[in-house]
Amino acid sequence: MPSISIHNSQLHFTHSPVATNRPTIVFVHGAGGCAADWPYQWQQTGIPPSRGEPRWISDYPRYFLDLPGHGHSQPPARTSIDDYAADVAGFLQTADIRKAVIVGHSMGGAIALTVGLMQPEALAGLVILGSGPTMPVSDAILDGLRTNFALTVGLILKFSWRKEARPLYREMATQHLLAAGSEIVHGDFAACNNFDIRARLGEISVPTLVIGSTSDRMMPLAQSQALAEAIPGSQLAVIEDGGHFMMTERTNEVGAALLGFLRGIDSYQ
Repeated sequence: MPSISIHNSQLHFTHSPVATNRPTIVFVHGAGGCAADWPYQWQQTGIPPSRGEPRWISDYPRYFLDLPGHGHSQPPARTSIDDYAADVAGFLQTADIRKAVIVGHSMGGAIALTVGLMQPEALAGLVILGSGPTMPVSDAILDGLRTNFALTVGLILKFSWRKEARPLYREMATQHLLAAGSEIVHGDFAACNNFDIRARLGEISVPTLVIGSTSDRMMPLAQSQALAEAIPGSQLAVIEDGGHFMMTERTNEVGAALLGFLRGIDSYQ
């Protein structure tokens, strides 16, 4: 897996290159996660790109990041959304990505919004999944991540997935959180708890798609609706019966919403 030096640490990523002038998609995972949280179908490189109108996510160049301290990236992890956003902005600059669409899930959505304020000139768009203008976390979760890590991870994932979700999905998400460890996961959830971008949402100037799900119990649909209402010109896509990890439970529906947004950006540019 390749890596790049950002702020004196190695940031690992996977890259699916496509020879095109279409925007580059940069995927940013959520709290305690890693690049492998994104659907495998979006990460495949064996699907030849279409020569005409894009038909799927594989028609765009893609980067899947492991945030600092997560997955294969070098520690330390960061302790604030601003610091993570500075790493992602640094990645765009160092990798010379000049027309990026950042797709962020949960904490990754908060990071994407912050990059949208930090470095709008580098962006073609933002896609925010299962996130909100604030991301409050209960004291019980924050304390539990320090005192009874495994049990609290189980509680978090109970609310992250619908009962109908395939057990394999929940097992993989559990492995990722447990592998990240108590300190990093607690730090991520504390960073989310301290996040509040409500006063600045009107400053976001890049095309934005907000995706929320009717069955998300971690970040209810009302949070996505609040984002879409406050960001000028943004679009809202509602996914029926997808949990917090809607991109895995409802891959085709989320992918179709993402593709429609990307096509719109292509036409705009």
